[in-house]
Order: sequence, then structure tokens, then C-alpha cells
Amino acid sequence: MNESKKLTEGAILSAIFIVLLIATFYIPFLSIISVFVLPVPFVIYTAKYGIKPALVMFAVAILLSMMLMTIFSLPIVLLVGLGGMAIGMAIDAKKEPYETWAQGTVGFSLSLAIIYVVTQFIFELNWVDEFVLLMEDSLQTTVSMFDQFGAGISQEEVEAIEAMMRELIYLIPTGIVLIGIILAFLSQWISYQVINRLEGTNYSFPAFRQFRLPSSVIWIFLLGIILTWIYTDPADTMYLAAVNLYTLPGLLIVLQGLSFIFFFTYYKNWSKAIPIITVIFFILFPFLLLYPLRILGIIDLGFQLRDRLTDKG
Repeated sequence: MNESKKLTEGAILSAIFIVLLIATFYIPFLSIISVFVLPVPFVIYTAKYGIKPALVMFAVAILLSMMLMTIFSLPIVLLVGLGGMAIGMAIDAKKEPYETWAQGTVGFSLSLAIIYVVTQFIFELNWVDEFVLLMEDSLQTTVSMFDQFGAGISQEEVEAIEAMMRELIYLIPTGIVLIGIILAFLSQWISYQVINRLEGTNYSFPAFRQFRLPSSVIWIFLLGIILTWIYTDPADTMYLAAVNLYTLPGLLIVLQGLSFIFFFTYYKNWSKAIPIITVIFFILFPFLLLYPLRILGIIDLGFQLRDRLTDKG
């Protein structure tokens, strides 16, 4: 009976996935939303039945997608399948929401890295070259737009922008992880809503003020700083590792700093508008608050400020 139910639910969820996948390909604007919904069938099935049955469902989804569509659907199936199963495994293991988020991030990031390699060698698509072309087109469009409004950009300014854009190429690994973080968070949140409705459970993310990174992130960040001092030549392979070990943990520590502001506001019983205004201000003027928030995050992590305040209270 259980095996029959397992097969039936697997078939239904596989069918739902294929319908969503077809809609994603043939209704372009829908892909903006569906990319976060596509992992949900894998999350639900893995959370309920474990990884082995989910792998069978994953294999079926790959076969069906290639039969009904083209081989070009494979990267998307890999992305959402591996990411969704990673989240589902964490839910099945009764992990905390932020731990589940971290595991989902790893799943999506690894699948993005696999897609990056597969598309390079099988589809002969060079993402670095495509990224460079995209940046050059964007720069030319910007320069033309300023020229039309009579506010021309000098050659020195153009060269400075080009140098900044070239630097972004070295941050592709960080970009992959950041995309993984966003995909994991939204897919997990949507999955929680669906599972709660279907199973009558109570899955949810805790308040953002409870978000805390492991203290080891500080040491990774410090290692990144030291490596950026040592390896300054972009042609050096270690330069790539250095800039990413500095940038990614640094951005995560900024989140820690924002989370501390939410915590401290709650602890002091101040207006909820304070952290919300801080977030809005950070979105509008990121470079202005980047370093203060990072410093705050480092202090919070390094000195365990929340524990000290809680113990004191």
C-alpha cells in the first residue's frame, strides 16, 4: 500500500514538474516566478520519502524532459532537481530552517557549477566570453544614452568602468553562490507554504533577528583579506581564490550586521521602523553602509554580542 502510494505521488509530482517546465520554456515571463517553483515537487517528495525514491523521480524527470522537449532543458532540470532534493533532505532530517537554507544553497550552487562546466564542454558555451560581451554592450548603451542627453562620459571614466567590469569576471564563483542563496531561500519558503497546506505542518523561517552565521566565517574572511594582500596579479590562479574568499564571506557578514540591528531593536523594544529603514537605505546606497554593517557583523560574531546582551538581560 505504501509503495503504491509512493509511486502514485511520485508520478503526480513528476507530471506537475513537467507541466511547469514546459510552461517555463514556452511562456517566457513566467520563468521569472517558475524557477523558484520548479524545485518544489522535488522538495516535497524528498522530504516525505527520502533521497532514494527522490533520485528515481529525478531520473524520470530528466528522461521525460529530454523526450518531450530538448537536451537544452537538462541544465534547468539539474539545477532545480539537485537544489530541491538538497532542501528536501534537510527537511527530512528535521534540520533547522537556516540549516536547511544553507544545505539548499550548497545544492543549488553545486548544480550551478555543474551546469557551468557542462555548458562549457557539451554546448560549447563560454560563459566568461558571454559575460564580457554583455558588459561591453551594456557599457556602449550607457555611453550612448549619456551622449544623447548631452552628458558625455570621458575616456578615462569609460576605462575606469571597464576595469571595474573586468574585475566582476573574477567574482563568478561568488555570483554562483549568491544565486544559490536566493534560489534556495525562495524555493524553501514556497515549499514550506505548500507542505504546510498539504500536510498540516508548521514550517516557517524564524525571525531575521535570529539569523546567525558560524564564527568560522570570520576566519575565512580574514584568510581572504590576507590572500588579497599576497596575490595581487589577476593572472595568478590564487588571485581568483583570494577575491572570492574575501567578497563572499564579507557579504554574508553584512547580513549578520543587518540581523544584529533587527535583534538589538527588538532587545531594546525600539520602533520596528528602524531596521526596515536601515534595509531600505542599504538597498538604495549599498556602498555607504557596506563597511559599517560588515564591521558590526564582525563585532557581533567575534564577541558574541547577542549572547552577552541576553545573559546581561
